[in-house]
Amino acid sequence: MSLQIGLNGRFFEQNWRPALNEINFAAANGFASIQFQGKPVGLQAAALGADFASIRQQLTAHQITAVMEIALKIEANGRSEAGQTPLEVLEANLSAITGLGCQRVHWHLYNLPALEPTQVAELEIALQSQFAAGVALAQQYGFKFGFEHNDPILRLFTTPQACRQLLDAVPDLGFVWDFNHTLPEDLTGFLQLVPRMSMLHISDTPLPEVNCHLPLGLGKIDFAAYCQALVAANFHGPAILEIGGLPKSGGYGRDTDAALIDSLAYLKAALLQAA
Repeated sequence: MSLQIGLNGRFFEQNWRPALNEINFAAANGFASIQFQGKPVGLQAAALGADFASIRQQLTAHQITAVMEIALKIEANGRSEAGQTPLEVLEANLSAITGLGCQRVHWHLYNLPALEPTQVAELEIALQSQFAAGVALAQQYGFKFGFEHNDPILRLFTTPQACRQLLDAVPDLGFVWDFNHTLPEDLTGFLQLVPRMSMLHISDTPLPEVNCHLPLGLGKIDFAAYCQALVAANFHGPAILEIGGLPKSGGYGRDTDAALIDSLAYLKAALLQAA
């Protein structure tokens, strides 16, 4: 197994760093990838503090892989509040994807307030054509496209069965497994999807409560066991440390330099134990 352990780039209003500084931090501390956040109107270079070409040059110089997450709240009709389809949002981010050289891109689609179960089932099927179009666009522009599953509260693509149904319907679609979204009873089902996994999101959570996004070691996930299963299945790809916290787990702001460095060491130790 080969993990490109990376960090979720700190490009948020409440916690912003210039992308070139973030690259220098990653390179100095042994991170192999950085996740950028796509935007509904398209990620702009101004939000990163430098032009895409300069950022890509430094990523290449330090051998750091760029990936992108596009988190998008959608309604029962499959569109955002602004009326965009997920595909339109993906298209709006193409200049950033190609400019930064993102190798993996995925949608994290969610709905709040949560839909009723019958609406969820209908929406998951209705979205299959959007995912297929996303795969076709990714193949045209040279990146791997995937989707992330949700915290069960959000219902949309939350179970291994729902995720497998989508993967069966859309060949070449990748799956982004989030450790901290996974209920203990769903672990076996998600591990069966390893052959389709394109990326990992990794943070800790006080199981059985999920989606707390804690630094590694502050929750109850058995990282060595999770890693052992990935080693056995020969997973290869980026593994993004998506730490920082949510209000229910004490608030945002836990993605400090020290917490990221400690979490990287914690995950490396778990990988050694798994091997």
